[in-house]
Amino acid sequence: MVLKEANSLDNCDWDMTDALRNDIKTENGLRYGWANTFTPIVYTTNGIFENEDWDSMGDFTKDPNIIDCLQKVAYINLKKIPGGSVAFPGTIQEFYNENREAIHNQIEIINPNIVIFGATMGYIDYDFLENTFGKLEVNKENPHLHIYRNKEKLLLHAHHPNNRAIKHKEYCNFILDAVNDWKLNVRKVEN
Repeated sequence: MVLKEANSLDNCDWDMTDALRNDIKTENGLRYGWANTFTPIVYTTNGIFENEDWDSMGDFTKDPNIIDCLQKVAYINLKKIPGGSVAFPGTIQEFYNENREAIHNQIEIINPNIVIFGATMGYIDYDFLENTFGKLEVNKENPHLHIYRNKEKLLLHAHHPNNRAIKHKEYCNFILDAVNDWKLNVRKVEN
């Protein structure tokens, strides 16, 4: 998952690793203040790993172990210092431009098969993406999700998980449908 910046009033270095590993989960689900952004991330991530959709996963307030799926994914913020509840595009682009090599290195080292950009793909050099992931077929039929894929990689240009354009369930299922379709096509190519 590639997002813009951490929403925090703390003006210091911010490490999402500790937050995602130790701070986000409670016995009743997600810690207060995290749910708006991380509910769709949790359900989407869990759905990818468990081959389920939003309705079949259950409720993480009753089974907080669903949240543990976050331990299996990489999470990158383009801006490496915290911001507020609203990210400013010019500031995000400036941070990307200043740190492009480090961000590109993060993505290359992780070498993901699936990348979900939460309203961030437009900040990243398309040449870098194509050089890193290969020639990508583009599908822009869904206004809420642009799909870039080949047989090895799937890149999804989605809304931010805490967007107001579509509900969490739709956000999750759009992504899960694209992932399942990609997996199906990969299997067809391999056979």
